[in-house]
Amino acid sequence: MNTLNFQYQAFGFNLASDIPLPELSEKLLIANEQNSISVVSGNYENWPSIEASPHSTQCLQLAANEWRLALEGIGWFRAAAGELLEYQRWDDSVSNRDLRTFLVTSGLGALAVQQSSLVLHGTALERNGEAVLLLGRPATGKSTLSWCLQQHGWQLISSEIVVVDKNMKIWPGVQQLKLWHDAAVALDLDWQQLPLVRRGLKRYAFSRDQLNCIESAVPLRCIYQLMRKRQQSKSEADVLASSIKSSQAFSQQHALLVLRNNAFHARVVRGMECEQQLFMQASALARSVPIYSLRVPDGVRAMKNACAMVDLLDPASIQEPYVEEGNIEEGNKGESDA
Repeated sequence: MNTLNFQYQAFGFNLASDIPLPELSEKLLIANEQNSISVVSGNYENWPSIEASPHSTQCLQLAANEWRLALEGIGWFRAAAGELLEYQRWDDSVSNRDLRTFLVTSGLGALAVQQSSLVLHGTALERNGEAVLLLGRPATGKSTLSWCLQQHGWQLISSEIVVVDKNMKIWPGVQQLKLWHDAAVALDLDWQQLPLVRRGLKRYAFSRDQLNCIESAVPLRCIYQLMRKRQQSKSEADVLASSIKSSQAFSQQHALLVLRNNAFHARVVRGMECEQQLFMQASALARSVPIYSLRVPDGVRAMKNACAMVDLLDPASIQEPYVEEGNIEEGNKGESDA
């Protein structure tokens, strides 16, 4: 019998786990037994059979209220009925860190969808009691920008995946930041002392005790879709002087498209029969919270400098009237099926 010695909060749920999950807050929600989740080791050969959705793949099996992931060299994972997250290691060489890479992101994300939550790929930060949500495909710089904003009074709410509730509040979730090697070097960080996200990947993890994190739900002020400005041949001084700029607020139709394109894995949502739920939730969010594009400098050092002069809680203060097409690399033009 598994002993659930570790207690956490994430995305508005209480979790009881048989392994430590240091990326999550230890501050439990009061009287939240209806939204409790167990994280336990199991044997995938004993999992009940399911009628897999057509959206399933060789390594990803999906059905209503079921999500199962098999990763060679890592293990097997199962999220069921919004209340159980099971895992089995591939072998004894697989570390807890390797397991957590999938447990606290993909696994908890699938559980949150099963619990009828709106789950988005992004990073959320808080300052002065309000939150901003950064959306964008991989390599648009969400983690790097978030690390830079941390140096100017912002607190991390959740990274990688974000849950927005029906009251337009964001709940604390995965509280770590992951930086690629080139970003760590450009920011003059002692990367040799940072743990790798997982074996064979030159990406480093900043844990909760190295970050400024918040442990309560925060009302969402606005949403930004990150875009990277491709630098033309300029002097280093010009590059470092680059600023962060926002667009005018998107129309509701455009905002809905952005939200759907940045929702937790499209294939998973379809396979668990939650597409209608996603559409209704994204529509409500698009009507309630303004969404802007956010153009950030392409260089890490330029991004770091620009963060000292920007107030993301006031989009009008950083708005530019026109963004020249062709010089912008836009995040997430299509749906993610990863």
